[in-house]
Amino acid sequence: MFERARERFPLIRPLLIPLVLYMGFLAWSLNWLQSHPDSAWRYAVALVPMLPGIFIVLGMVRVIRKLDELAQKILIEGMTVSFIFTLVLTLSLGLLGLAGFPQPNVIYISLFMVIMWLVGKLFFSGKYQ
Repeated sequence: MFERARERFPLIRPLLIPLVLYMGFLAWSLNWLQSHPDSAWRYAVALVPMLPGIFIVLGMVRVIRKLDELAQKILIEGMTVSFIFTLVLTLSLGLLGLAGFPQPNVIYISLFMVIMWLVGKLFFSGKYQ
């Protein structure tokens, strides 16, 4: 287990700085928004943590490109499962919303997407091994 983590660390290293920046900007943004709830800048400040997200996306693309073909295939198939299940969930919730069903917070949909990606990745990892 440690050996696998050691060999994968160079792939993850480019993502560490943007992730730390995201957490720092998020903490600052939440603190600022609590201190200035009526400010005209509140929408811009709320989006500041997303700035490192650009570098996270670019880093993820670089990481996926460095993986072997099988690992790429497993990740992409897992993401496909996640996309389809999340699409079905959001469409279902939208239709239920027309009937008066309370809409969940978007963070739960994001969490669902990540969980479905992990389920898809585990399924396809088992299929190919």
